Amino acid sequence: MDNSQSPGALDDLKVVELPMLDPMPFFAASMAGKSMADLGAEVIKVEPPQTGAQDRHFGPVGRGGPELETRALHLFLDCNKLSVTLDIGNAKGRDLLMRILAGADVVFNPNPPALNDRLGLGWRALCDRFPRLIVVSTTFFGTDSRYRDFRGGDLVATQMSGVGFETPFNQVTDPPNQPPLKAAERQADYLTGYTAGTATMVALQGRKRSGRGQHVDVSQWLAMVSTIRVNVGELTHDSPKSGMHRRLFVRRKTNAGWIYPCQDGFISFRTSPGNFWEGAVRMLGTPQWTQEPIFATETLRLKNSDALDALLTSWFMEHTKEDIFERAQRHGVPCFPLYNVREVAENRQYKARDFFQDCEHPVAGRFKIPGPPYIMSRTPGRIRRPAPRLGEHNVMIFCERLGIGRNELDAMQSQGVI
Repeated sequence: MDNSQSPGALDDLKVVELPMLDPMPFFAASMAGKSMADLGAEVIKVEPPQTGAQDRHFGPVGRGGPELETRALHLFLDCNKLSVTLDIGNAKGRDLLMRILAGADVVFNPNPPALNDRLGLGWRALCDRFPRLIVVSTTFFGTDSRYRDFRGGDLVATQMSGVGFETPFNQVTDPPNQPPLKAAERQADYLTGYTAGTATMVALQGRKRSGRGQHVDVSQWLAMVSTIRVNVGELTHDSPKSGMHRRLFVRRKTNAGWIYPCQDGFISFRTSPGNFWEGAVRMLGTPQWTQEPIFATETLRLKNSDALDALLTSWFMEHTKEDIFERAQRHGVPCFPLYNVREVAENRQYKARDFFQDCEHPVAGRFKIPGPPYIMSRTPGRIRRPAPRLGEHNVMIFCERLGIGRNELDAMQSQGVI
């Protein structure tokens, strides 16, 4: 953990992250807040009193200490943030929230549109009250779509976007027994959070020119749609008779595979387009079968992909994934090993880039945590403080900044407002 005073890229920003009040788990706003906290923004995480935010209730539990402080998801998503407790369902709690928002640049709100409107936290109300505030809605389907009042979530977004339909990509040979899959854990939540963080930076640039804030509407469903390669373009612009257009609706494996078994696991490997095939032939040691007429052209290799897959698999099963990976790299062939969790943690590339960083937490102890997925030379993202204890910064925010007396703070705590 780096407590140095070197500047962060977003040191001048103040961000507020609201809790998800609906019982459906949804971590997009928390990931969006983390993406900015890691770059130095002050992120105040508003949490329900007693229970805390949703991310304190998911993931493995640490070896010691209360669950609300040692859940792995909380330790990761809330690193570098401040925590205040506030019942925003209470009128007095919302009044305090408005005082906090008066000094903020950005607010991330994950709550359903109808609930926000009922509480006076809808984006229109907030934009009218705070003209310079960037109000970011991270919802399942967007604040104004026809599905605005429907519940969604990670599984729904994965399937409605088409990502589930395509998973596993180009591997389905028996559709009735190989149904659409969902990515592990809650990847749609995290992608939505990064989408929100990126869109927020664009809105902040816009504020520099106009002096005004705006509403940023981030739909989990549409964030996931953006990940399915060229499908939207193919469906809207290509001929319905084209091979790619038809493939989007059948799910069946249509050409050479992407994932292959090997001696100690699996690797991802591609032999097309043609320049990759030439490198693959050299990598394999130019075996006789690569010179067969059925593999002479790209079209023929796709047409005979089952035979090609069988021959490649036979070779791969005699080699380890690291051996295959290094050979492929030398010959310019796209390839990467599929790692388990332990192998990711021990990966040489991640170690060389110091991706996993040490974190010291007063309750959970010392552990390693993934750092930002990028390196910035002058203002690097870093762990400045561990994930906060529930309500750790109540005195700092309510008393020192808003001028609330300790007696009043204690009274509001006894009333369940804070």
